[in-house]
Amino acid sequence: MDLGVSGLGNPENRAHLEGDGREAQFAEVYAAHFRPLVTFCRRQLGPNGDAEALAQEAFLRAWASWDRYAPARPFWPWVSTIARRLCIDQARRRRRAAAHPTPPVDDIPPLEPDEAVIALDEYAWARAALAGLRPHQQRVLHLREVDGWSYDRIASHEGVSVESVRGALKRSRQALRAAYTRLSEWNPVVLVVVALRSLTRRISHRAQRTHMVVAVSGMGDRAANAIAVAVVVGLGATGGGGFSARPPLPVAAATAPSSTGERAAAPAPLTSAPTAGGDLEHGQRAGAQGAVPPARQTSPPTPPDGGLRLPGQGGDTPEGSEFVSFTPSPNYANDHEVYASGVATRQCLLGSCPTLFHSTDGGMTWVRLWSLDFGGGTVLLPPSYPADHRVFEIDAHALRVAADGGHLFRPLTPLGGHAVMSPGFSSVDRQILVGAMPGWIYHDPTSLVTPFNLAPEPTSVALSFAYSPAYTSDHKLVVGGTGLLPWSQSMVSRCAGTICTTATPLAGSAGTPSLLASRTYATSGLTYAWQLARFYRSVDGGASFTPVALPAAGTVQSVAEDDAGRLYVALLSTGSGGTSSGGVFSSPDAGRTWTRIGAGTALDRGATAVMPLPDGRLLVAPYASNGGGLLCSDDGGGTFAPRCSVNGSGGLTVPRMQAALSSGR
Repeated sequence: MDLGVSGLGNPENRAHLEGDGREAQFAEVYAAHFRPLVTFCRRQLGPNGDAEALAQEAFLRAWASWDRYAPARPFWPWVSTIARRLCIDQARRRRRAAAHPTPPVDDIPPLEPDEAVIALDEYAWARAALAGLRPHQQRVLHLREVDGWSYDRIASHEGVSVESVRGALKRSRQALRAAYTRLSEWNPVVLVVVALRSLTRRISHRAQRTHMVVAVSGMGDRAANAIAVAVVVGLGATGGGGFSARPPLPVAAATAPSSTGERAAAPAPLTSAPTAGGDLEHGQRAGAQGAVPPARQTSPPTPPDGGLRLPGQGGDTPEGSEFVSFTPSPNYANDHEVYASGVATRQCLLGSCPTLFHSTDGGMTWVRLWSLDFGGGTVLLPPSYPADHRVFEIDAHALRVAADGGHLFRPLTPLGGHAVMSPGFSSVDRQILVGAMPGWIYHDPTSLVTPFNLAPEPTSVALSFAYSPAYTSDHKLVVGGTGLLPWSQSMVSRCAGTICTTATPLAGSAGTPSLLASRTYATSGLTYAWQLARFYRSVDGGASFTPVALPAAGTVQSVAEDDAGRLYVALLSTGSGGTSSGGVFSSPDAGRTWTRIGAGTALDRGATAVMPLPDGRLLVAPYASNGGGLLCSDDGGGTFAPRCSVNGSGGLTVPRMQAALSSGR
């Protein structure tokens, strides 16, 4: 069988399958492609991998996004790409397990009784939510989700317009998601079991498997089963489609017990004087000319977290965590909020535990947000944050969102990878692009996920993106990817909407590159691309790139730019015996010249993240095998401390900094 054109890729088969409904479609392609996919996974994994389990997982993820799959695309390239990424993830987990001999988080052991109970509860909640809808809402969902009728056919049957059908379906789906969320979101049994046993991702996978088997096999009431599957898997019940009106969870009292059983004292009030004159001018900004920022406006210390503390999931201070990103609030000048995400390595029973920290005072105090199903990836915040108080996260597995202050994250997409939020997300262009092939668009108003169809169609196994800061007016986008296998040369295209130029190769680089469009992109065309130890610069909007010499050996871990256009890069090189090197470097001229930051400090061992804050402070994550925590500089990198200071000029000397690091918070 020619897998490239069989199944849904064949027009005759498509016409036949569309008439039989989605369950029949999926059952047919599952029967045709499952065994070949097992063989494919076995070749990718070698003799020690569980090829059948990964093939099953690939079909689960295909089913999870089945409503958004375009039948015009051949099925085999889609599902084999999903499987290939799963195989790559498993190989990475093996390497981590070899370095840290602990059970990988994502290994899926045999289903245990409490997991089965939760999976069945999810299914029961979905059916109960369906039963609570109005009769006409149940009817329109039945016609669309079960019988597979087109919008035109439903409109003719109901005697209304197609637009009325679209609106009715949208309202019915929203009502179904809302009813499901009310039943399931804060079930105490689920929260306790997931918290104590760290089973969130495993439960999600197992629940999807149960739903798929029920739908394909036709067990029970077919109509209720199929629509219940649609809400739990296909429709997501993820809390998207506009931000929730639910406020963040009430914070605990200042004497809430810590994970160690001790009571944490409330931080002392801040007494610094307000800043005169508003934001600093570019020439005075720390990091731009090395100037010390003046005293900043008083902000309250970060309140303690009211989430469910998880024993064995890491500590409640940044020390002992390895951070991959810092994300300041888009409204930082007023709220001084910053998120730090990564993994905790100390006090973690699983070797590495995803961790999320939050500061409301510009990095002076940090509080661990005890989150369920947070993946340890990069945090994305809406441009209107905190009015839209949701916190998004992207990692290799999914795009997720929390609407409760960062406590409970729900998946929005079946796959992850690179992701970027549209600059117009809070207004005219409410979308997030996700790089797992074939490239996906998360539509916030409807919570739908659709393929991102570029022209010409990319050949890459994964994509990356960088929006022009002026995207809402110029519609420009830079897209990274790869050429054809087996070489997978790094490629970049410049796009206007979905129409792109011919992809330009990055000389000497293989793999999907990361991208950053400069704040001055609209006028300068300045764009950066990097992959592993190679770095590139474009001055024509991404149409062509030239290599940039890095200031030290190591792979590029993080790249950022401040308001004055100064570039920052974090490098890390690890060797045998636990040795490491690299550091943080800044450049005032787009990478033509570099200056080392933090010489003689822990940063000499390498760094995993760097971020200049809008007030001129600099946050960095030094590398350490057991988690390097974070450091802050108030003077453009001249001195560093474990926390930012009250008045913006309290950086410590190296000996005092090392003493402070050992003292904790």
